[in-house]
Amino acid sequence: MHLRRRDACLLLLTLPDAMVWADDRAPLRIAWSDYPPFQSKGASGNPQGLDVELLELMAQACGERLQWSRRPWARQIPDIAQGELDLMSSATHTPERLAFGDFTQPYRNERVALMGLAGAANSPRRLSDLKGRAVKVGMIRGVSFPLAVRRELEAPELAGQLVPLHANDLTLSALRARRVDYVIDDPATLLYRAAREPGEAVEVVLELAVSPVHVYVSRRTLERRPELMQRLNLGLQRARQLPEWNRVLARYPGY
Repeated sequence: MHLRRRDACLLLLTLPDAMVWADDRAPLRIAWSDYPPFQSKGASGNPQGLDVELLELMAQACGERLQWSRRPWARQIPDIAQGELDLMSSATHTPERLAFGDFTQPYRNERVALMGLAGAANSPRRLSDLKGRAVKVGMIRGVSFPLAVRRELEAPELAGQLVPLHANDLTLSALRARRVDYVIDDPATLLYRAAREPGEAVEVVLELAVSPVHVYVSRRTLERRPELMQRLNLGLQRARQLPEWNRVLARYPGY
């Protein structure tokens, strides 16, 4: 993404000397996966989507460059821990992840919902209604949900019904093939796919949570660049003040 000329001029006027672009600094390595409308492959082959646009604005606002590489969501946490990635987008804050990195200020919210095929009978009114039922609930391996949702899923009666799915793009096919009865995910991505891929419709069965997501920064990267967290947070603050930030959000209603 490139800032409009007027926005770029405004940004340069507000940047302190320490925040100007440094062409000799290595770009920050960040992954993307097939997770529309937040991240997906564009017609040019480059990543596109809400996360990509917002984080490019953040990077430009703090004088950093991003180097995007495609890899499954399940690989991203290990790669952050090993220092093979510098940043990870769309990350939920958890105490366990603090061992391998730290979190910026939130940059958007995400929804968490129980999704199923449209018109299914005996829909639950709460997650606990699934206990003891012969149903399977799919969730993307490596994701972390808000604490209230995690606590419910950790109940022994529900934990045995969870089915890990190894990539974001398997949720819809798993539902339609009856490998799972429900999926827990941000409903935007599942509804987006279902509207574009022929087959049975899907629907939100239960809204479970709305929670902030952050950029997750590798602990190894912060050891090399201890000032980076402050730069990224300041970049987020400044990017939010740009007209382009609101124009991006307007292209993705609800976020």
